[in-house]
Amino acid sequence: MAYGICRIQKLKAGSVGRSALHTSRKRDTPNADPEKQYIRIIGEPDSLNTPDLETIVRERIGEQTIRKNAVLAVEFLLTASPEYFRPDDPARAGHYEEQKLDDFQHTACEWLQTRYGDRIVRAELHLDESTPHIHAYMVPLDEKGKLNCRALLGGSRYRLSELQDDFALAMKPLGLERGIKGSRAKHTEVRKYYAAVNSSPDASLDMQTIQQQLADRQRAILDSVQMERTLKALSQENQQLKQKLAKASAEAYTRSEAAKEWQKKYEDLANKVRDVPLEQVVYELGLDPDPKDKHKWKHENHIINITGSKFYDWQHLKGGGGAIDLVMHVNQCDFKQAVAWLNDRCGEGATLEAVAYQTRVIVQTEQLRPFIPPIQDEDKWQQVKTYLTRERRLPSSLVDNLHDSGLIYADSKQNAVFIRRSLDESKLTGAALRGTAGTDNTFMGLALGSKRNTGWFHFKLGGQSSDPIQRAVLVESPIDAMSFAVLDRTESRKTIYLSTDGAGTVPLEFLQQLPNKSVIVAYDNDQSGNLMAQSVMEQLPNSIRRAPKVKDWNEELKNMFNLSQQRSLEQKQNWGLSLGYE
Repeated sequence: MAYGICRIQKLKAGSVGRSALHTSRKRDTPNADPEKQYIRIIGEPDSLNTPDLETIVRERIGEQTIRKNAVLAVEFLLTASPEYFRPDDPARAGHYEEQKLDDFQHTACEWLQTRYGDRIVRAELHLDESTPHIHAYMVPLDEKGKLNCRALLGGSRYRLSELQDDFALAMKPLGLERGIKGSRAKHTEVRKYYAAVNSSPDASLDMQTIQQQLADRQRAILDSVQMERTLKALSQENQQLKQKLAKASAEAYTRSEAAKEWQKKYEDLANKVRDVPLEQVVYELGLDPDPKDKHKWKHENHIINITGSKFYDWQHLKGGGGAIDLVMHVNQCDFKQAVAWLNDRCGEGATLEAVAYQTRVIVQTEQLRPFIPPIQDEDKWQQVKTYLTRERRLPSSLVDNLHDSGLIYADSKQNAVFIRRSLDESKLTGAALRGTAGTDNTFMGLALGSKRNTGWFHFKLGGQSSDPIQRAVLVESPIDAMSFAVLDRTESRKTIYLSTDGAGTVPLEFLQQLPNKSVIVAYDNDQSGNLMAQSVMEQLPNSIRRAPKVKDWNEELKNMFNLSQQRSLEQKQNWGLSLGYE
């Protein structure tokens, strides 16, 4: 006689993730056959973008408030007696008849979705243990969409018994029967499933019931051996987690102490930066205190409420913070006039304190405007390209490629604009400018709003697009970066060419991760370039220095181009002489 088996386990915060690690086989499970697999039958298949189970559960719950001890999900274990899956040889662990497995999977999933609908967020069929079984996860939302496990499953034996009755009714067409009501082998929680059948049979029951309980007990004994192996693996994993936790706790303590020290320094500074009491200011402004409310001050045109460093004018429905704001509001004056008024009424010391206080508020609340690149002027691009290719001898293919990528373009003043950005290319941080209009234009600088110490002009060449960066070249200017890349054309490894725009900062953390001697410090061959190279190499001991034979890499590129032209001309002349021409 084969039975349908339904066990449940209520999962609270933290338990959902641990359960998912087991059911998705991300945690070592010694009793599972690595040759076989688990199959996701409800829910999105695993991928790099698939959220974990706890995230899926919390997204299904939504924004509602969750009690600390609330049940977030209910895990179902659905299976059948071994004799159902392999009637000819129930003891042959790991085997099953395909048709019976298909029938069971279809019927069990239909029961889950009919009874709970879209509350079932995931279900997986496990074929890697002794008997096929399904792990399903249900988010216990009531009719109003509120998290309410008791409303769906209740807490009484009657409600849980009704669940077993309903599952048995669904499994009946497969020839599966419900276990005997009241059997000690019938427990609702997955974790208690095996423990329940370890107790001795009740001798007062009839022989058939006793045999059923003995069969359940025998299966539990066999499974317990496998569970012991799993527990040993979990114990080892737990020990590793404890070691990681101890290390993390030590790091957290160190950071906490450092944070406390900084907080104390900040508080000491903040205590020195105090504002002029607003009661003193409002008094000097000519308002009188309200005898019925110590926080209110009145005037013909104002009813001002003061709370600490904040004020609110009930007559004008407007508020603010600080002495300077209050003077500007009542006197209808600008910042400079407010400072002069405070100095006249409260003295220079109090005025400086008020200004310092106002400055601190601005620093804490004012949002800095993001960098806005110079406006592109495509009509000027041809002149800029001509400058780069003819005067600087850079190849058109490289210039066009960087222009098409948006890294080089022309602005309205015919400056060459070289975009500076973060290494991951997610954020623009500035732009380097090079004048090209007219003759002997020596203008070089940064666009307004650029951050000199964050972001760089950089591009990558060599290797495959999917290859990681294997090599880095540091130069002083964007044109030098392009020049070095041309001179470096025999290099096949994927290389990032990066300009620091003079004595700028370098991305040390990134460069330190590159292989030994794969960071090339290629600053100019002059005093400042050598000093910059020395400073960088002290921070990157595994880097190597490469200096141009002349002042910079663009000059070296132009010399190479001129030498090549001269040799070509000499070859043509020699060819002409060999034919008898003079």
